[in-house]
Amino acid sequence: MKKQLLSILLCAGLFQSLSAQVYKKGNMTLYAGTGYRNSVAIILKDVGDGTSDSEGPILLGYQYHLTDKLMIGLSYSLQAASTGKVKTETATDNVVYRTNMVLSCFMSQLNYTWYSHEKQSFILYSGASIGTFSVNKSLEIISGNKDLATAYSNISDEMAYHFTAFGFKGRFSKDSKLGAFAELGYGANGLFNAGINFSFN
Repeated sequence: MKKQLLSILLCAGLFQSLSAQVYKKGNMTLYAGTGYRNSVAIILKDVGDGTSDSEGPILLGYQYHLTDKLMIGLSYSLQAASTGKVKTETATDNVVYRTNMVLSCFMSQLNYTWYSHEKQSFILYSGASIGTFSVNKSLEIISGNKDLATAYSNISDEMAYHFTAFGFKGRFSKDSKLGAFAELGYGANGLFNAGINFSFN
């Protein structure tokens, strides 16, 4: 009986050690990274005809650990895309063009830490973000009437969102302020994004 009780206590101690919080209440983190698979086509319904060439979003953000489990934060991303070539006929000309877009996105975020490993200095989390992005769309005239480029340029605001199914954030060592992060999700930050982070405490 004593051996069984001792085994239970040892297992409980090991679990507690593995589950200890490496990022605790009050911790602040700045991060920068980039995303894969630009999400313009996912969010924006009127991307245009043809295929879309895009650059992944550049990400900047701030996170604050409200509790040992909950993170809140703000993020900014900048991303660009362009549609494939489109040919159209006007009364006086045949025009070939493509639509170029630049998106500036601001979002607030809430993440929940569901696993923390103090020895290896990392956490696993999931979460969601919501905000707005400004879409700057312009026509690039490849051939035809160049004046159409100015006529069809416009800026609009749209709702932005992102869901993080699986997130990883860790330090390079237990005492290091520098670390890395990676996320799998859906929305404004792309299907996959990763980068580096800096913790103030």
